Amino acid sequence: MSKRRDHIGFWCLKRIFHQGWLTRHRWVHGRLMRGFRYYADQGLTDAQELYGFLLLHRGSDIGHRADGARYLSRIASARRPKAAWQMHQCYREGTLPGFAADPDRADHYLQLAAEGGHPLALDQVTATAIPEPRVG
Repeated sequence: MSKRRDHIGFWCLKRIFHQGWLTRHRWVHGRLMRGFRYYADQGLTDAQELYGFLLLHRGSDIGHRADGARYLSRIASARRPKAAWQMHQCYREGTLPGFAADPDRADHYLQLAAEGGHPLALDQVTATAIPEPRVG
């Protein structure tokens, strides 16, 4: 499929997803999730971000939450500060399979999130910054 068709297809899925009255039906929800997975696997970064967040925060078990973190890890950068912040959280907590507690990686993703302007990352970076000594 072409990139343009992928973007249009993902846009349609997102529009349906935001229709609360429609997504209450289990079969609609299942189809949407399969569609999001398809576009995420095709490499569409918006789909990877949305599907990753859905799995990470709403996954039915720890395996699905770890899959969500893997999708987010593919796109975590200063251009995607929310994904970088979530990766910081995953490596800081270390509760997901494949994402053991690693302070160095957590700090790396924290810096990326702060570069991208994520407000919680900026707060944390400024709170932990060592103040420069005053002269004079």
